[in-house]
Amino acid sequence: MSNLTDCITNESVAVTADKKPVIGRIHSFESCGTVDGPGIRFITFFQGCLMRCLYCHNRDTWDTHGGKEITVEDLMKEVVTYRHFMNASGGGVTASGGEAILQAEFVRDWFRACKKEGIHTCLDTNGFVRRYDPVIDELLDVTDLVMLDLKQMMMRSTRIWSVSLITGRWNSRSIYQRKM
Repeated sequence: MSNLTDCITNESVAVTADKKPVIGRIHSFESCGTVDGPGIRFITFFQGCLMRCLYCHNRDTWDTHGGKEITVEDLMKEVVTYRHFMNASGGGVTASGGEAILQAEFVRDWFRACKKEGIHTCLDTNGFVRRYDPVIDELLDVTDLVMLDLKQMMMRSTRIWSVSLITGRWNSRSIYQRKM
């Protein structure tokens, strides 16, 4: 097992213009989850979601200004305490929400730190991306598993650019294509 500071390096963690680490905004953790990916998982529920799904389990994560701020280093301090459970079960970490992709830079940095520790990474997402950002590709490069929560595909109209009855958002924007 490596020292925690070994997994948090300047190459793995983005910094702001004033050299401060990128801060994430989280709602909560679940330390030994078993339904958000394979094995025993450390699940981080990220704060903020732009969808308004009628059946949402986590409506209290919608507010993008709610939750608490955290650094990758502090999040990793929590994660590594559960490493033995994750390793024994074939588990890892899961970024859920809210919508983790809204904080893609932070999740990317967290997943990079996890990969340096040999921890499996899973992104639980609705796939809603407002515009292309290379950070999404960088995040996917350090993601072992994507659990894409496809929303209702029936539309209010037959036009391709139509609104989902459940989410009130454009379905076509939820479909993110990436060259593999």
